[in-house]
Amino acid sequence: MTVFKGILLHFWKYRILIVILLSAFFIFAVMFSQGNSSENYTSESLRIDIIDHSRSEMSRGLIDYLDENNEVTVSNEENPDIEALEEKIFLNAIDGFITIPEDAESKFTSGRPVVETTADQRSTQHLQMQTAIRQYFTFLKADFDTTGELHTDAVTDLLSDSIDVEIHESVDVEAQSNFEYMRNYTNFAGYWIMLFLLILVGNIMSEFNSPELKQRINVSPMKTSTFMSQMILSQIVVGLFVVAFMFFGALALRTDSLSGVPLGKMFTALLLITAFTLSVHYVIAALTTNKFIINGLANFIAIGMAFLSGIMIPFEVMGQTAQNIAQYLPLYHFTQIYAEPDITWGGAALPMLVTVLYTAAFLITGMILENRRKTSS
Repeated sequence: MTVFKGILLHFWKYRILIVILLSAFFIFAVMFSQGNSSENYTSESLRIDIIDHSRSEMSRGLIDYLDENNEVTVSNEENPDIEALEEKIFLNAIDGFITIPEDAESKFTSGRPVVETTADQRSTQHLQMQTAIRQYFTFLKADFDTTGELHTDAVTDLLSDSIDVEIHESVDVEAQSNFEYMRNYTNFAGYWIMLFLLILVGNIMSEFNSPELKQRINVSPMKTSTFMSQMILSQIVVGLFVVAFMFFGALALRTDSLSGVPLGKMFTALLLITAFTLSVHYVIAALTTNKFIINGLANFIAIGMAFLSGIMIPFEVMGQTAQNIAQYLPLYHFTQIYAEPDITWGGAALPMLVTVLYTAAFLITGMILENRRKTSS
């Protein structure tokens, strides 16, 4: 176990730097999760764009109802620029947009969904917009079932009346809030772990893989598989330490707010993304020991995956092409392991399997490249 001990001692030399960086990454992850979750819901004026293809009494009633407490902009364009509207959501210029189809009234009378909404589904504004639309059509449906006619003005007047309501938070709402916090934290923790390990392990291992040491390893009787297994095992120990620091640190902060959180799936997801990251580093290390190249590849891989996997940008507002690409990225499948608070191990099995397969593919590729490099030298 000479290689195993040597690599761990090499990491131990940088223990203070590792702890400082881990603490900084942990604080960033906590701040990110706090900025994307809230235990309180406050109604506010929304900025809504409405594309009205129906131009009917029903659509006019919906527009009038939403316009009472929100900033509504109505467009009657037949071919609106959807990508431009999605970009406005991303830039926070609007909170969402509603599309009212031409056959809205027939959909309403047949009990089908009437309008299409697009918004950042992780925001409270999305919930507020959905609630307002659902409320309008619920009352309109009740009136239509009773009278057989559409009385949009009467429904709008009825909904304009208000009463004071005291809401007592239920256990389910609290559990959902706990889940949203930990999901946001785990999303960002997975990204930070990937970036941290690629940069840290890459830079430290580049020193370990100096030409002098490499030459001694190449001429030694030690088999490539033995050397690789010891090197990978030492890096796994470092990876487990990083995962434990990030995961149990979050548990310590949220001791009383863990109900409804699939902790087992989140911990498993962090372990799998760590294993995948180390396998990616294995390939990079077999190709180069240049620190500048390693740092550049680390940022390109980690940040690129984070943007395309829905961690940096809401997945719902990305274009269809970007969403299709995301489904081929391991960081996307990492987020799907704990996508729902009540997800079962059976439901999480597929994204777990995909992540494991990616890890195995990169690991095998790295072993092939390393064996060729040793043979050629």
